[in-house]
Amino acid sequence: MARLPRARIALPVLLGALLSGCGDPGTPAGDGEGSSGAAGPASTDTTGAPGTPTTTQPATTGDEGSGTGDGSTGGDATTLDATTLDATTGPAACDLNALTLAERGYIPRGESREGVALARCGEDRWYFAAPSESTWELLLTRTSGGALAAALAYPDEPLESVWGAALATSELAAEQPASVVFPVPRSGEFALHVRADDPEEAATYDLEIRCVLGCERETTRFPVVLVHGWTGFESIGPLTYFFGVAAMYEEMGFAHHVAVLDPYNDTLVRAGQLVDQIDEILPQWRARKVDLLGHSQGGVDSRCAVSTFGYGDRVSAVMTIASPHRGTYVTDLALGLAPGGVEDLVGLLLNFVGAVTAQQKSDAMASFYSLSEKHMQEEFNPQNPDDPRVQYISYTGRTCSALQYLDPANDCQDLCDPLIGWSHDILEQARGANDGLVTVESAKWGEYRGEMIADHIDEVGQILGVTDPKFDHMAFYRDRARELAAGQH
Repeated sequence: MARLPRARIALPVLLGALLSGCGDPGTPAGDGEGSSGAAGPASTDTTGAPGTPTTTQPATTGDEGSGTGDGSTGGDATTLDATTLDATTGPAACDLNALTLAERGYIPRGESREGVALARCGEDRWYFAAPSESTWELLLTRTSGGALAAALAYPDEPLESVWGAALATSELAAEQPASVVFPVPRSGEFALHVRADDPEEAATYDLEIRCVLGCERETTRFPVVLVHGWTGFESIGPLTYFFGVAAMYEEMGFAHHVAVLDPYNDTLVRAGQLVDQIDEILPQWRARKVDLLGHSQGGVDSRCAVSTFGYGDRVSAVMTIASPHRGTYVTDLALGLAPGGVEDLVGLLLNFVGAVTAQQKSDAMASFYSLSEKHMQEEFNPQNPDDPRVQYISYTGRTCSALQYLDPANDCQDLCDPLIGWSHDILEQARGANDGLVTVESAKWGEYRGEMIADHIDEVGQILGVTDPKFDHMAFYRDRARELAAGQH
């Protein structure tokens, strides 16, 4: 998508009464959010009350309120050029171009903040998410101290240009709350800055952000990037890999992007292509981070992008669907990496992914090796530890062979697609329950959240959206996007 223009909306606003002097603004009540969502008033604010020394804080490069799901980031302060204390006259005058920035965290939909303390010479930054084609109202109410001003900006806007390039700003008045109506230009995260009209004076305020139009639409905080696995389905028709999922996200309002990687190649090659696309996605969406949702090898590529390529500061969550985190035994057999190789197994794998030319077969073999148990367990996993800044979530799949399905005692809910029935039986005998290509145990990584009753092809809605009756792939991916949104990703 094209880079979004910077729109400016100047709306008449009424704000609280301006009080003279620098008296005690009073002690605000905490918001009591804890670990349930966004942070409340800054708990580590060291700028002090009016008339006391200001503690200079070093600039930080952390991920305040960036979507780890704990909502505990409020209060970290970034000082651009802090004021100093004059021993004879008290605190130095505040510099509007050098206010102490306090990261207040993320405000989930439907929540508000009350009794927030804005420090002298300070500026607060909040984050929230809103979907395109909706309209929101921001209500800012001064509860003590001087009059306030607010600026709404894209989250990637440089701090020095926030007020000049704001999407919406408040105009100062004397007696009523500020009310800013905001037509949302794109789905995703926005930043709200609050500061005093007179920075010499501390203040407290209440903040509410609410939807007024288009409220049925939804979005995650960061764009969801759909990362595909092996794409060898061309032999059975022209298909999109995650069948119908991108169109559903578009209709619902979710910020999203479909990655386009080599159909089959070494994980390092595909992950390199993925990070190049992340570099394009971030400025296109005016976003600070993305969420990676990968199926099969796409989940392994996503982990590689974070760890090997160092993108943990640009990825909020990695959600993997039936990804072989500990390898898949079928490729070890085919490549002779495990005893008891199966005759023509390489040919069966090449036929499944649709590799025809010599180059395609070479790339497919590289992909097979990168997903082998030997490579994943002995090389990839030790070299790609999880990044603590990123949340890792996984889902597995399970299916049954025809014989298992016909036996009522097995209570099988899904019949494996004939295209991968041969590999299901191999894995069942050697490694246990699986989806036809990846075992349940291999697919577990990070926070394991459940099992799909589906084979490896059904998991992405193939073929042409037809899956076994027990699995609705559209509902599954809708719920995963909502899950990411609920986790502040």
